[in-house]
Amino acid sequence: MPPKVFDCLAYLIERHERAVGRDELVAAVWGKTEITDTLLGQTILKARRAIGDSADEQKAIRTIPRFGYAWVADLADDAAVSEPASVPAADLQSVQKPRGFRRIAWLSAIAALAAIGVLWIHARFGDRDRDARISASGSAAVLPVEVSAPAEWSWVRLGLMDAVASRLREGHQPVIPSDNLIAVARSGADIGHAPDVRSATGATLLVAPSATWNDSGWSVHLELLGNGSPIAVDARNVDVLLAGREATDRLLVRLGKMPPADAADPQQWSDAKLLQRVEASLLTDDLDGARRLLQSAPESLQKSPEYTLRLAKIDFRAGEFEAAGRRLRALLAEAPVESDPVLRARVLNGVGHVAMRLGHADAATVAYDEAASLLEDRNEPAELGQAYMGRGIAAQTAGRYENALADFSRAHIAFELAGDGLALARVEANEGMLDAARDQYATAAAALARAARRFENFGTLNELAMTTSAEIGAHLALLEPSDALVASDRAWPFLERLSNPRIARALAINRALALDANGRRREAVTVLEKVAQQADPEREKTVLAVARAERARIALASGKAEQAIDLALAAVPVLEAADEPRDLMTAWLVAVRALRAVGRTKDAAEQTAALGEWARSHAQPAATLYANLAHAEQQAAERQDARPEYDRTLDLATRGNVPADTAEVAISYGTMLLATRDLERATAVIGQAARWTDRDLGCALLQVRLYSALGQRQAWQHALEAARALAGDREIPEELTVFVDGSLPAAP
Repeated sequence: MPPKVFDCLAYLIERHERAVGRDELVAAVWGKTEITDTLLGQTILKARRAIGDSADEQKAIRTIPRFGYAWVADLADDAAVSEPASVPAADLQSVQKPRGFRRIAWLSAIAALAAIGVLWIHARFGDRDRDARISASGSAAVLPVEVSAPAEWSWVRLGLMDAVASRLREGHQPVIPSDNLIAVARSGADIGHAPDVRSATGATLLVAPSATWNDSGWSVHLELLGNGSPIAVDARNVDVLLAGREATDRLLVRLGKMPPADAADPQQWSDAKLLQRVEASLLTDDLDGARRLLQSAPESLQKSPEYTLRLAKIDFRAGEFEAAGRRLRALLAEAPVESDPVLRARVLNGVGHVAMRLGHADAATVAYDEAASLLEDRNEPAELGQAYMGRGIAAQTAGRYENALADFSRAHIAFELAGDGLALARVEANEGMLDAARDQYATAAAALARAARRFENFGTLNELAMTTSAEIGAHLALLEPSDALVASDRAWPFLERLSNPRIARALAINRALALDANGRRREAVTVLEKVAQQADPEREKTVLAVARAERARIALASGKAEQAIDLALAAVPVLEAADEPRDLMTAWLVAVRALRAVGRTKDAAEQTAALGEWARSHAQPAATLYANLAHAEQQAAERQDARPEYDRTLDLATRGNVPADTAEVAISYGTMLLATRDLERATAVIGQAARWTDRDLGCALLQVRLYSALGQRQAWQHALEAARALAGDREIPEELTVFVDGSLPAAP
């Protein structure tokens, strides 16, 4: 056992003749008095667990309210205790019991707030006795119940479904979470069709329930479908949930598992039945119905933690985050760690989710930290996964990418153990977005594509759209325009069905970028203009600014410099305040280039200086790269020797290993070198972009310029044909379409 746990046991046993005060115990074991009540409570909890005691029984360590603890179990004389076999010190580690998730290796988020939202929206508050061996590969999916009863029993369809799933899980049968099945149903898939359910959820077993009511009560039938012969069980009871429980227990026995014990108190069963109806309402997003059911609860239930937790959950899903936070903080004060650590962890996860929604990442981290520490040694993978996921999102929000990656990896394992495919998709989406934030676009694209396929199977359209937007960006950064368009095509048909308008705008903007990169510029402009018309100018300022920046880029490329100036300069201050480095650099660089194109060199110099100042104050790689590029271009425009600055910028781009960045610098630098007739250096620089000439129009046109400058007619002709094949409805500069031997095309 951990040293502090052993020390607590030893100290209490040595002073078994009296109670030991909290401060005395803390000072003796930790050598200080400033430790938290949570840490002390955890240590006592582990000490009790190590000797087969619990907070409920207190047969060995008794809590003395408002004072401390006392050892109350009988003690044997030392001489009567047999000597244990000695263990060599070198072998101690090999015989220690593994400590759950703490031994998981550090393997190697979307909008983070949206991920936090769905994380708690779909999390169950029950399911507290899951076996640690749960895995998606052996999980069962419980289908919605076929109900033959009057209309007032409609809640049984999902309520009994969830009750059967929970009962199976308590009996140590791995089960797919109910919200996963509901998501599949909402996708339009036939959840009565076994291959669809298995494909979407990863389940290997299906449980098909039916419930029939008549004057004598309820008949519940469960049929288990797997690779072998079906298993069917039946039960009858006047209460539908009791009939379902009896049938489920019989199914567990047929599976060779022990049904869990039940509380004998009829009131507890009545309370559980009402809470199950609340869960059914929440599964169908009927928040008002769930709240009404809770309002009808007896006073005994209203005083329970489960009641308050569900009210907080309803507040959270209704967007009433402050109200949810008040309920949870009050409940936290009534949930001491030693009496029910899992309950406290569930409340802490809720506190963390609320804090993230309110923009308090540091407070969320504290809550998730404590929740994770309470759950790491318990068989609660789903709840532990929430703590890791939330803490990872908080770390990502704060720019602590290594911490975020570690927690996402831990969450991935936890949700695998819980058999929660939907939560796994969310983890993968956040891992992909984290990779993108670190400019690791190849791994980002792969992770995002996997997550998008999962979301598509589950029919979770907002998450599909968010993930697809990020995937499009990753493919464009890799100069993979066709892959970006394929990704866009996956989510675009669902645009009108998205419930979150900001997610819809983000998808539209990224769709426009994919269209433009594939030579469908007119369509791209139409999409961007529609975004500008539909976005709320007050609530969606950043969205509008990004759309303006992209319209400015297209306008400049189409020879409309004045329009580009207006659009780009309108976008810059908004993106500057929003701290969006790449979008800001796009807008600012377009503005500077457009100002020079119309002869406003002094204004361009001022904007270049402002861009550089912003980049120095933020010290972000993308900002530094594009600020250096803008400075090099300004030097070249002012007839200074820009090659040293270009060389530094190109080196920075190649070390960053983002193809779009390298191509951007190479196109600018190569064009300058051709204009100054430095053909030897131009050939070396342009060669760095040659690998993308078959998919990027800018790189292809640079190749055309080079061959023309070198007087290579045949190579020029082939390069021009390749560029035309890529261009689509994008214009190719007229001077590049005429070969004049030995002359250089004019710089753009």
